[in-house]
Amino acid sequence: MPSLAYFVLSVALIAALFMLAYYRRERQKELYRMDALRGSRLYRDLKPLLTRASARDLDQVRVERDRITITRVYPAGTLGIFELRQSGHLQMSRIRTRVMAEVISEDIPILQDRSKYTMTRYRVIRPNGSVDYSYLYTIRSRYKDSIMAVRQRFENGISV
Repeated sequence: MPSLAYFVLSVALIAALFMLAYYRRERQKELYRMDALRGSRLYRDLKPLLTRASARDLDQVRVERDRITITRVYPAGTLGIFELRQSGHLQMSRIRTRVMAEVISEDIPILQDRSKYTMTRYRVIRPNGSVDYSYLYTIRSRYKDSIMAVRQRFENGISV
């Protein structure tokens, strides 16, 4: 009986090591893709919008295959829409869309704070039946309410 337990334990250990190696390899690929994206013309064209967005309170950041939309909290409205086709770029692949969402979250660090923003992946079904995935960073209600309260006090002349 003990030999069976050792066998099961060793198989589990080997499987865990293979999973760890696989995860590390995938993460290295992801980092390589992020570096390659940061060196691309697409990213250079998008960078001014990301720089403006990082200095504002954002309501939503939507990363889709053909566009990136950034909406601000106050004043309510769209800060910018980056249409890939209008800027001379092709639609992003499924992998590149995911990598773009990760790069944007690194360039706008507040998006990584889970107490302030949530990230959602959602499916988009195209007219031809193909499925794409898009990513949405959304401000949490509690954080948005606190931003609006500070804005309201500031506009009323009450010191913060």
